[in-house]
Amino acid sequence: MKYKEIKIYPKKEELDGLVDALTAAGRSDLVINDPGELEGIMRAREEHVWDYVDPEVIEDLQGNPYVCFYLQEGEDDPAAMEIARAYDFTLTHVDDEDWLHKWEEYFMPTKITDRFVVKPAWREYGAKEGENVITIDPGLAFGTGTHATTFLTLRLMEKYLQPGETVLDVGSGSGILSVGAVMLGASRVWAVDLFDDAVQSTKKNAALNGCEEKIDAFQGDLTKGLDVKADLVCANLMADLVKMLSKDVAKHLKGRGFYLSSGILDEKEEEVSGAIRDAGFEIVETIHADGWCAICARYLRCLES
Repeated sequence: MKYKEIKIYPKKEELDGLVDALTAAGRSDLVINDPGELEGIMRAREEHVWDYVDPEVIEDLQGNPYVCFYLQEGEDDPAAMEIARAYDFTLTHVDDEDWLHKWEEYFMPTKITDRFVVKPAWREYGAKEGENVITIDPGLAFGTGTHATTFLTLRLMEKYLQPGETVLDVGSGSGILSVGAVMLGASRVWAVDLFDDAVQSTKKNAALNGCEEKIDAFQGDLTKGLDVKADLVCANLMADLVKMLSKDVAKHLKGRGFYLSSGILDEKEEEVSGAIRDAGFEIVETIHADGWCAICARYLRCLES
């Protein structure tokens, strides 16, 4: 479907009046960029209301204010357009297919560890000796595997997972870690995610890599209701969820008892490490990249056995 994007550029002191006028004219679908919100956003981050603010959001908010709305091709809104003409504005014709698929142009085969390359299903790649190539179709809701939180977990998995062991992947997303575990020799992987879209994505990417017989993907809330035990549990989530999971993860460990967690900002490392220790684990190693860290821990009772 094609749309017209109307983007209006008021002065800072005119922003509230513009929004009020468009709202009164019946536009309830406004996209508002208000640089005045940046201070509040950064204060909330400092207070740990959320872990991460995308740099593009910060960059956008550091610019000039604007208000944006969309009309379907052929649709008209005389009242809203009359308001727009009182300011500097642009009208651009866009296609939602462009929005949905433009990012695919930029997803190229990427070497994310010494042994792993992630490549999109629509591109060719000739694997070099010693490389494991994970082919994925992430869909629109999942990452490409090139973020630090993913490749840090894979680096730890390369080091601590032994062939023949089993893996529980909590928060599987697109299934990259599950597929990676099979490529490293895991005999079976249980992949659990809260969202059915993620479960389906994991199943699809497992099939793309010929791993579907070794990966059991299903919907669940962290480990609630699970009765499986694995040699290694991996969880690429976020700091607060890792802390929550750490209280229960030991019940799902056997053998050497390794627990790999990621999605943790550097400034939350000590907080998360403390929660992991309190749950009966020893911190074996922590690695860092791009402001994020991943933690390898081992359950003390497994160490004693």
